[in-house]
This record gives sequence, structure tokens and C-alpha cells, in this order.
Amino acid sequence: MPIGQVQSNTDNESKLVATSGGSAANFAVWLATLQIETHLFARVGKGDGKKFAAEFKAKNVIAHLQEDQVLSTGRIVVLINGDNRTFFTDRGANQNLEVGVMPVEAFGDFLYISGYTVLSIGTEGTQKLMAMAKAHGMVTVCDPGSASFIRDYGAKYFLEAIEGADAIFPNLEEAQALTGEESPTRVADALHEKFPLVVVTLGKDGAYVRNPTTAELVPGVAAKVVDPTGAGDAFAAMFMRTILDGDVKAAEAARVACEFAAEAMEVIGGQPDSAESN
Repeated sequence: MPIGQVQSNTDNESKLVATSGGSAANFAVWLATLQIETHLFARVGKGDGKKFAAEFKAKNVIAHLQEDQVLSTGRIVVLINGDNRTFFTDRGANQNLEVGVMPVEAFGDFLYISGYTVLSIGTEGTQKLMAMAKAHGMVTVCDPGSASFIRDYGAKYFLEAIEGADAIFPNLEEAQALTGEESPTRVADALHEKFPLVVVTLGKDGAYVRNPTTAELVPGVAAKVVDPTGAGDAFAAMFMRTILDGDVKAAEAARVACEFAAEAMEVIGGQPDSAESN
């Protein structure tokens, strides 16, 4: 994160922070703060399993970590400049995530799939994973994860991979990449043709909710933005937590989630304990 105006071709005074992260991991940690038993399925580099499992345990997340014998644990560099973020992503060991060895006894109310996972395991793996979840009565939810990766992968193929999901949580750029439409209303309508629940996050402008009974723009909540990384993960975690409470309408869940996401943007890093390490 630069301190002051960025100058090209020279040094820039910055604040550099190393934290654990990744979309699924961020979501899991945020969800665990909301008193929900949370399990994380991921793949790390050889020798990293115990270390990361212990770290997640301290955050009340039960991590089921496969160890890859060749690839290292995934890493991502995030450059933050105001509300803008640039990501340099190395998915590492997660590219080899093995769906078939996931402990189904850990399955619960819903399965949350990161778009990065879809890119790694492809259509066959994603469909197998969702079929396992549905066989155990789970709701299936997808966060598409990255507009640029969707464009590279192909929107048609990405949508085929997550066909049958019960809900999707794209941001506006991701929704545009998936549909070819532009406005929140049009992208949500297009996605709703494929998914029962669509929640398009709009940053400071809130979220657009579309389901069979709702087509509503939920306004955003003012925040002192320090780092927007992980805000979408926090939003989705609170949304799902609120829905799990019972008879709560989707628009109301989105309002609560917008408030939670605004708080998430006031700390550095994608997880709620990041501020404590600085």
C-alpha cells in the first residue's frame, strides 16, 4: 500500500504486510467469526499443512489441507491504491486440488466454491464437487473470483462448470464478464436465468439482489476505506450467515452484509485479524 502519491520508475514509500489470504480462506475466516462451524478445503505445498492448519484452527476454522509434492503453496501480491487493487496471482498447489478425497463427513449446510477453484479443477471437478454437496443436502454457492480469469477461461465454459449452483456472488465486473451485459439490473437478470439467487456486489454502491421474488438495489454503507481486499468475502459470509438464521429476505441479508463489508474495508488484509498483526 503506497504512502502518498505513486511515482513511476523510482522508489515509493509503502506499507507492506504479509498475511494469510485467498478468497475461500478469507470467506472461511470471516464466517467463523460469526459463530458458524466452518471447514476449509484447500491444497498447500509440501510441509506447509500443519503450519496452516494450526493457523486456521486459531481462527476457529477447521482446515482440511492436502499437501502437494511438487507445487508450493499459492501466493498473491495485492497492490492497493485507494479503492483500486491490482493482483499478481500464483495459484500454486491449489491447481492440483483433488475433489475425490474431500471428507464428506465435514459437509454441512452449504458449500462455497471460489472461482479460483473452478479454474483449477475445471468443469468435471466442479460438477463432481457440487454433486457431492447436493447429495448431502447442501446449498451450493459460487464466488466467481476474477473477471480477467473468467475472460481468459471463457465465460461460456465457466458457466458450464458451475451449472446447477443455487447462488452466485459476482462483483459487477465479474458479472459483466459472465454475461456481456453492463448495468447491475441487466447482468443480474441474465444470471438469474441460470441461478436462483444472484447477488451482484457494487462496492460503495451496495449490492443488487435478484431472485424469483426480488429485484432490488440495496444501498452501500459509508466506510473509511483502508483496504478493500476481502470485503466481498466478508459480504458473502455475513449474507450466508444471515440467511442461515431462517426467515430472512435476501434484500435484508444484503443490507446486513453491506454493513459488515464496510467494516472489513477499514483494516489491512483480507481477514478480520489482519489489523492485530500490524
